[in-house]
Amino acid sequence: MTLRQLHYFLRILELKSFSKAAANLHIAQPALGLQIRKLEDELGVPLLNRHSRGVTPTEAGLILREHAQTVLRQVERAKLALVDFAGPPRGKVAVGVTPTVNMMLAASLVSRCREEFPKVSLSLVEGMSETLMEWVENDRLDMAFSYNADVARGLVCEPLLAEDLLLIASAKDDKRFKKTLPFAEIAKLPLVLPTTRHGLRQIVDEAADKRGIELNLVMEIDSVHASKELVERGLGYTVLPMGAVFHEIEEGRLIARAISQPQLARKMYLAYSAKRPSSKGALAVRQIMRDVVAAGLAAGNWAWRAVA
Repeated sequence: MTLRQLHYFLRILELKSFSKAAANLHIAQPALGLQIRKLEDELGVPLLNRHSRGVTPTEAGLILREHAQTVLRQVERAKLALVDFAGPPRGKVAVGVTPTVNMMLAASLVSRCREEFPKVSLSLVEGMSETLMEWVENDRLDMAFSYNADVARGLVCEPLLAEDLLLIASAKDDKRFKKTLPFAEIAKLPLVLPTTRHGLRQIVDEAADKRGIELNLVMEIDSVHASKELVERGLGYTVLPMGAVFHEIEEGRLIARAISQPQLARKMYLAYSAKRPSSKGALAVRQIMRDVVAAGLAAGNWAWRAVA
């Protein structure tokens, strides 16, 4: 098994076609097919299904794809570490963000990277906290913003900030609610919340359980965008951090109210691998992430607080 074969294999899966992959790789299609057959013969299993609609991986092919992506990424990281040893940070850096991470935070990160490290190519990947942590562990991401440090295995989880959770309502309810509402009152409202596997839901459930309060849950949905849309249409209320609704509030579509008795909050972490060496670009991006958060804390933005 060679790195070239793995590269060929991944390109075929990416383009779902031998002919397109051959053209992209600038090699003859028979030569490409020969390399894949050699790989299949060596491993003793078929890796690709060939049909009229193109090419798809077999079950064994799916397993090899995961390993091939990791191997080639590690090789690329080793090259960058040596090439960039005396030069400025460069190369691709993949950062995981959750749906509720403030887009202004992401925008600030991208802007600072372009300004300070123009040779760094930043890739933002959205996902749930648990999924992002898994991708960092599996080397699909260099680092990620996450709210759930408990699921980390072999990762450094550096606390960045504490984030208040707020009641989110339609702008039509602006005059209905005071600036701060007790949790017991919020629990009576028709709530649209994520499923129990979501860290935010667990915080709300824990607060309710400790006080013997039953939530008036009318819908479970693991989509921040859909939840906000339902709330805006007056079909319920939800609980989110300010960063997730900043633009909608600025546009006058949603409102946010503080929650008391108890105050609901969660910590945001910067997660990265403790086992793999980081590229110069990844180290630079990691520091920018810290700087952006520090600037937001200093400005008092988005209901962020320093971690106690």
